[in-house]
Amino acid sequence: MFLPIHLISVSFFFEYVLSEDILLPSFIMNNQSLSILSSSFYLCHLHQLKNSKDFFLQGYNIISGKHTGNVHHLLLYECSIKDNLIYSGLCGIYNARLMPPSVYRYCQTRIIIAWAQGGQLNYDYPIDTGLKMDSYTQLLLEVHFEPSIPYNHSIGIHLRFYSTDKKPQYEIGVLTLGTLAHSPLFLPPHLDTIRFPTYCFNDCLKYFLKNQYVINIFSILVHAHRRATRIILEKNNFNRLIDQNPFKFHQQENIYLKKPYPQINSTNELTLICYYSTRNDYFKPIYGGYNSNDEMCQAFLYYYPKIESFSLCLSLPVYKNKHLLNNNQTWTNKLSLFIKYELETNLNHLSLCGDNIYINNSNQTILHKKFYQRSMQNIAPYSYIYIHFFSLFYIILIFILISTIYCYFLAKRSLHSFSNGGTLSRSTN
Repeated sequence: MFLPIHLISVSFFFEYVLSEDILLPSFIMNNQSLSILSSSFYLCHLHQLKNSKDFFLQGYNIISGKHTGNVHHLLLYECSIKDNLIYSGLCGIYNARLMPPSVYRYCQTRIIIAWAQGGQLNYDYPIDTGLKMDSYTQLLLEVHFEPSIPYNHSIGIHLRFYSTDKKPQYEIGVLTLGTLAHSPLFLPPHLDTIRFPTYCFNDCLKYFLKNQYVINIFSILVHAHRRATRIILEKNNFNRLIDQNPFKFHQQENIYLKKPYPQINSTNELTLICYYSTRNDYFKPIYGGYNSNDEMCQAFLYYYPKIESFSLCLSLPVYKNKHLLNNNQTWTNKLSLFIKYELETNLNHLSLCGDNIYINNSNQTILHKKFYQRSMQNIAPYSYIYIHFFSLFYIILIFILISTIYCYFLAKRSLHSFSNGGTLSRSTN
């Protein structure tokens, strides 16, 4: 049975099937509005599950259709309330204002499925695990289309869930790392490499992983846009969990980790590092944003056992010289290198940890926010970054040291020779 929903000149369809084989639609879009002519746009659709009791997902398929190649990414959120919210329409970028405030407040934090262009269409969770779906849960499906779909064309892409009523040994959780879509990510133009680090600070993990609690990471999806060249996820600055080198924008696949799965505990800190190249951007910098011509730096960690209210562990860089981060200047290679140095040696970060859901009807969330000023010791493993800027200083220092030692021995030898020569002359006389 198909039910059409007409809203803002866009038609959506969704199909109801039994809970044993749930078909959650994204969109089969028909009659795209003439007002949606941008090269990139987001569509969101709220769907309420009809299950009267809890069940557990064992995996899912992404069923593709016409124009699936236009889908940049797909995110499925779990709403934090069970009110009968209703929305189907534009979202993201400049259209978030079209969404009801309740949808934005309660349905855009807890990501439970993330898929990006080039990713796998079939996904199975590890044995003895499952993603819990509470009874009558509301889900928000967000699909980013880029490039835009031609006018009056339809598209079919939806999620088919495979579920069971049997409770598994472990519940699955998804933790989002990195930074926000509209973050102060800033990339100067015409540079081969720019390093952008984000952190999941130890204080956050210590708060949620109390009493020697340990989580197992079994899959990771890293996400960035067109200028990303490499993405690294490290534990405690030394233990490298993944290293996607090169990062491929059109092949963003989930990375399945091998047993024994990497473990995270309260003593750890995670660092997500994205590397970018702006060598083909000559006249303007690149900012963080929703469009794939902007940039992102994110990772989605699939783990077990699940920790409640722990969906985010993000950080935002806090720059001292914000006046440098603007587009209204004449860009030279010297200026780009200078700002790159300012960005890569930045030690100030704002931590966002927990769950960004709102408490009742207030404007307060349960998200923990804390300002950090890191020391050079924290980033010692990446000291090679600074050698590029201080290499001349080191060369001069070594030269002076060697010259001093050489002059010392030369002077000592001369004095010794003079002393011996004087003694011989007196003896002869």
